[in-house]
Amino acid sequence: MGFGKAVKSLFWQSEGGEAPEASDAPVEGEDEEFTADELAAFIGEGTPHTVPADEIDPVEVGTIEISTSDVGAVAIDFQAQYDAAGIPDTDEVEQLENFLERLDPQLPQASKIAAAQAFLGAIGKDKQAVLDDAARKIKRVHGVLQSKQEETGQTLTSEQASIDELQAKIDAHRERIETFKGELEGVKKACLVEESRLQAARVFFGEVNPPAGG
Repeated sequence: MGFGKAVKSLFWQSEGGEAPEASDAPVEGEDEEFTADELAAFIGEGTPHTVPADEIDPVEVGTIEISTSDVGAVAIDFQAQYDAAGIPDTDEVEQLENFLERLDPQLPQASKIAAAQAFLGAIGKDKQAVLDDAARKIKRVHGVLQSKQEETGQTLTSEQASIDELQAKIDAHRERIETFKGELEGVKKACLVEESRLQAARVFFGEVNPPAGG
């Protein structure tokens, strides 16, 4: 079956028509190992395709351009990251993604897979090209995250050290405050004792009345 017919048969008919019966059998001549889980990974369903940790490509700290939206979500220019990593600008994942967005969501998964395979064949691509494109980009995404984690870890360590230094200064100033308060109380007591001694002479000669109860 040609690409045009294969895709056309997967869409709903015009208004008033019935949906065509979709076959779960793969398109003749297409790769039958293309599973629903693999396709779901491309469109955000199921378990995503992953790359081993030892294949993470760390990004140089400071090269990640991010911005924060009004709702607090971080926006990262991943295409710029892919360009910086030298990933070929073939966009197999994005091409498949755009194609799947045009399919009717009610179609069976097997029909979506058949249509995707037919589409890829029509543009000279195949399943492996999409998987390779996704793997390269996932590797870079992991690198972006790792780089930000390392940068954040260094920043937090530095900031905590500054906080500890400031806290030590605050504690020292509080000790000085308590010391000055203690000295003030001591001076008050000494002055009261001395004033009392001096006032006794004035009281003796009647210059001032003695304190009540004295």
